[in-house]
Amino acid sequence: MIRALACGLLAVALAGCGVLGAGEQPGATPQPTLDPQRYGPKTASPGVKLPVTRPRLLAASAAVARALAAGEVGVVGQDGRVGVRPATLETSADGTVRALRWRRWDAGGAEGRGELSLLDCNPSCAGGTTRRIPATVTLAGVRTCAGRPYFDAAEIHIAPGDSPAEGAQPAAYVRAPC
Repeated sequence: MIRALACGLLAVALAGCGVLGAGEQPGATPQPTLDPQRYGPKTASPGVKLPVTRPRLLAASAAVARALAAGEVGVVGQDGRVGVRPATLETSADGTVRALRWRRWDAGGAEGRGELSLLDCNPSCAGGTTRRIPATVTLAGVRTCAGRPYFDAAEIHIAPGDSPAEGAQPAAYVRAPC
């Protein structure tokens, strides 16, 4: 038994146990290198505007179809649902504004307030939670599609303290269907 213990101590001493001797320098910690052709640049390019696809229009309810036929401006959520002064508007794949109360709605634009349900991707989108925060929705840019007017742009505004990214505002992908 003593012989086995002595052999173990000798093996540890010869291996060095990770302790540097006099004059020895530690090896450099390897830094990961990512191929920018495969993973993209480290930061986003501020001047680049990515094209936003037009939503696939879902059939409007009878009441919404009548309002559109009467000349009301419609809005199409990112999910393709058509509305006129909707109570719920999906503005992105991970953001929906609920309990909307519209202060203004006409061809010059629309503004409403509600509660934004936003997926918080911390630590990951799969492991994140949904946050509910007060938000203002502004719609603008009327565009005529198949003879009917639709808003073609949206902005979501939240208080800077509610932003998951240091004052950044949530993205909105609301577009006219044509």
